Amino acid sequence: MCRHISAILLAAFALMGCLSCQKGGLRHKINFYHWKSSYQVDEEVRSYTKELGCEKVYLHYFDVVKKGDLVYPVNFIKPIKQNPLHQDSVRFIPVIFITNEVFEEIEEHGIQSLVGSITSLINQVSFHVGGPFYCTEQDKEYSLGPCAEQPDPEDDPQSPFYREIQFDCDWTQTTKENYFTFLSLMKDYLPGVKITSTIRLHQIKDRETMGVPPADKGYLMCYATSGVNDGSDSNSILDIDLLKSYTNDLKKYPLPLDYALPIYSWGIVSNHEGKVKLVNGLSSNDMGDIRFKKIGENKYEVLEDCFLNGLYINEGFTIEIEEITPTLVRSAIQYLDEKLGKDYTIVYFHLSKGFLKRYSVDDLK
Repeated sequence: MCRHISAILLAAFALMGCLSCQKGGLRHKINFYHWKSSYQVDEEVRSYTKELGCEKVYLHYFDVVKKGDLVYPVNFIKPIKQNPLHQDSVRFIPVIFITNEVFEEIEEHGIQSLVGSITSLINQVSFHVGGPFYCTEQDKEYSLGPCAEQPDPEDDPQSPFYREIQFDCDWTQTTKENYFTFLSLMKDYLPGVKITSTIRLHQIKDRETMGVPPADKGYLMCYATSGVNDGSDSNSILDIDLLKSYTNDLKKYPLPLDYALPIYSWGIVSNHEGKVKLVNGLSSNDMGDIRFKKIGENKYEVLEDCFLNGLYINEGFTIEIEEITPTLVRSAIQYLDEKLGKDYTIVYFHLSKGFLKRYSVDDLK
């Protein structure tokens, strides 16, 4: 009898343990992108990110674009005077956006030149946003500030030296070879620095034709799931059904992944001819005055000419608000939990006090 009772108790405790695991769910490390030219983080944001356990901010340094035959950098982040997140050992990861056109019709010597130029620019920007930084022997002669030696994975984790650079490029089937060559050369140029790449949903769905970048890690952008003017009623920032359809074979992707989720919003402004422009940061709360008349669930008509977040709009234009609600964020996390079945890292796009105030800390965990 005693043995029988003991067996029942052990089974009961085992069941309770399983239920507890299911209730607790998977664990998510939480980090953030920052994608504004001016870095503004105060103690309130610091407290918020500290509670989430944020360890990294993926900081947009600059873009690389092509016009005619010229390739050049634009949209540099402004120098950072204060960064309270450093008090919590939050590390900056440089992110460089490169347009697909840069890799069209470029020779290998041009790619090699691009690698050197971008590395030098990263070091210059790093000096202004909290360096020091890693640079090669040939860079030291021209460095604006102190150069770190090659990063050591066992080095002081508090060190501000960057150990990762992320490249954001929406490569195509015709430019993938050049982009992939660029990544490989960058890894050779900066040994000891992780070279990572963003990956869009269509690139993971069609990996047989789009290829897999030779990066140390990929960051799957689980947003911008459809076009803003594709005629559908779905949320073009994040549609869970579309996310599912693009990631059927997610577990088979041969590159380790982190997952980028959106917490931003925008307004899609349409003129009388049906042409659209995006106004970033708009939410339904901005539509509550007499200049706008609600004509649908998330749609408004402009009743008088006015400026809206710096954009001049005319009477008769329409504005459709697309925003990411806490419920939608939780739905995306729940789907990834079920799909992956293991702990993973979420990088939210992007770090902004205006966006963060729409969510509780628990909403994003």
